[in-house]
Amino acid sequence: MSVKRTPGRVVWRELTTDDADKAQAFYSALFGWRFVDFPMGEGAPPYPIAHVGEKGIGGIMKKPEGAPFPPFWLSYVSVEDVDAAVARMNEAGGSTMMPPTDVPEVGRLAIVADFAGAVIGLIKSVSDDPVGGRPQPGEFCWESIMTSDLARAKKVYTSVFGWIETQMPGGSSTVFATGKGMEDGVADLGKAEGMPPSWATYVVVETLETARAKAEKLGAKIVVPLIEVPNVGRITFIQDPTGAHIGLFQPQF
Repeated sequence: MSVKRTPGRVVWRELTTDDADKAQAFYSALFGWRFVDFPMGEGAPPYPIAHVGEKGIGGIMKKPEGAPFPPFWLSYVSVEDVDAAVARMNEAGGSTMMPPTDVPEVGRLAIVADFAGAVIGLIKSVSDDPVGGRPQPGEFCWESIMTSDLARAKKVYTSVFGWIETQMPGGSSTVFATGKGMEDGVADLGKAEGMPPSWATYVVVETLETARAKAEKLGAKIVVPLIEVPNVGRITFIQDPTGAHIGLFQPQF
């Protein structure tokens, strides 16, 4: 039976952090995630996978000792050929953070940085990619890329992932998509102002004020209290108790 893939879609998110136990406690309490350990082989620590119901949506990695970067969430894009996508990113001025690697029972993975230093993951899974549909509370729903050069980023990402350019409702910003339908959007593109170029991911919440207050009570820092996106929804950015940034999103509809 052939594997069903959705090239160009973000299919996995992964937190790399110094304190996996603290992260699990925080996200379990905030989003109601249930973590199940995935065995990684003899001598390797298990890989905790966050579940919403029976659906696995993301994992947690322990940051290597002495690694010179802060905790962060990493998004993985499904690709048909990991090695070719890495080569395209490097040709476009990017760099390889983790070379293409086969992970048993998972697939072929790589991590790259674009010309400005924004980091994104690539994956060709051995199993079916997640089925699309409207994300429910507690599920990941969207990505953003903040960059130093909008025009160059458009050229890079349409080349590397085959994305097309569309517009946010109201024409407020560029959106990368896998097709022309409303359901085909993947990520929005913005200018990095006062921050390093980076990718961000978002989780759906029922009520933004409630989730924001709960996150703060659980030890998170509120980085951006509120962004109103007309005809789309409302956003808060937080820094979790281990230092990683993530967005909370309340849809308008």
